[in-house]
Amino acid sequence: MAQQATQVLTTTVEKEAWDLYEVGSNEDVVVLAKRHPDNFYVQHLSYLALYELTGRAMVQAPKGISNLAPLVDAIQNFELGKNGEACKNLNLYFQTQTNPLCFSIIQTAIKIYFRAEAYEDAKNIIVRYKKQWNDLSFIKEELICSYYLKRYDEVIKVFRDNMKLLNDSDIHKLVGMALLFLDRHKEANLIFENIPNKLNLPSFEEKRKMYDSVYRNINELEKKSGSLAHKDLEDMGFAYLFNGEYGKAEKMFLSLTEKLKSKLCNV
Repeated sequence: MAQQATQVLTTTVEKEAWDLYEVGSNEDVVVLAKRHPDNFYVQHLSYLALYELTGRAMVQAPKGISNLAPLVDAIQNFELGKNGEACKNLNLYFQTQTNPLCFSIIQTAIKIYFRAEAYEDAKNIIVRYKKQWNDLSFIKEELICSYYLKRYDEVIKVFRDNMKLLNDSDIHKLVGMALLFLDRHKEANLIFENIPNKLNLPSFEEKRKMYDSVYRNINELEKKSGSLAHKDLEDMGFAYLFNGEYGKAEKMFLSLTEKLKSKLCNV
């Protein structure tokens, strides 16, 4: 494992390497590292760049001390399935305010935090990055964190403040469930009726009888849920919803939106 230190950029080559990494020129970082094998900072940055390029960690992490070492350790632990240790490594890096942030580092951190279900840590670094760079690249992930932290008022605020960036069916479902937990049922129904790009959902009143019909058969459907199509499972979710079984509705909708979280952490 690499060792940790809090030194800042001190040489021209380190600044050059960081500038390349920050804009996504990962191949150039790797080439630069080959020319400077004794510079621990550049070697660690090359490790991060290779991870961006290949999606896999090197078997042997570079040795030496630099302020990037905790990130290297985090990736090593993450690839070994030691998600808790990986989160500790990330927290060590982020607790030093002078350590630089960029899109790639935040993206990797979110993947690790989400795998460990460390949503508080993920949200903190997302908000910090957003404020520092006035960048909304991770606004979807911020909303997801707030939902899993059960901060439903925050979910609604993030959604309303950034609706144009969150025109996503899975996000709409989380917002709808957040409204239900806040006992704002009419607003939740409006959200569910207008889920984009997926279903042209009926109104609550118009199709209550249809979902009542599904609900009458819910025990049989539950027995077959492992083999049902996506649309049938979604109908079950709305049947639960319209019959006041909000806990079961949430569980069903979240099972259908789990792919969203899976994409984020590449499970």
